[in-house]
Amino acid sequence: MTLDHLFHAFQEHLPKLLAAVPVAVLVLIAGLICQLAVRRALTLLARKTSLTATDVLPLRKVARVVVYGVTFILVLGVFGFELGGIWAMLSTILAMVAIGFVAVWSILSNTTATLLLLVLRPFQIGDTIELQSENMKGRVVDLNFFFTTLEAEDGTTYQVPNNLFFQRVVKRTTHAQSTPLAGQLNRPAPAELNAGAAKP
Repeated sequence: MTLDHLFHAFQEHLPKLLAAVPVAVLVLIAGLICQLAVRRALTLLARKTSLTATDVLPLRKVARVVVYGVTFILVLGVFGFELGGIWAMLSTILAMVAIGFVAVWSILSNTTATLLLLVLRPFQIGDTIELQSENMKGRVVDLNFFFTTLEAEDGTTYQVPNNLFFQRVVKRTTHAQSTPLAGQLNRPAPAELNAGAAKP
């Protein structure tokens, strides 16, 4: 194919491309509005709970990638690109992700339980909690996305899967120096707690 053929083909498709530009611009604007709306919603979620901006940062990144990806695909569709193969590839990827989630259900369950612990706040760092059915009792010294660490009076530490708190009866004793769970989630080391009397 010569340069002249390419130029003539471009001239033939130029009106269609120019007609598609306003629609593509509208799609891009809609994508930006969706991105801003999701960011605002996550910011409000952080303010309404004890979460910090750092806690919701992973959700923001995932939402941004999804919105930008869908917007890009829609823009390609506006300019006449065949999207059947792209949608098929995305469907395959999503199916593989879903299978992976089923395969790691325990990890997903504990991560979800962690988010619920941050929102519902059934206990705080420094509280003494007891799971009688598991014969465990200790003060909460650390939290990550999978485990809550309890420190017993004799120095023994227990790492309790976070989903266990929604399956067992938990006895809680609040201490004067208790602090929110969200603050500890970002710290690399367990909290150092002094022995203190429980609140009356």
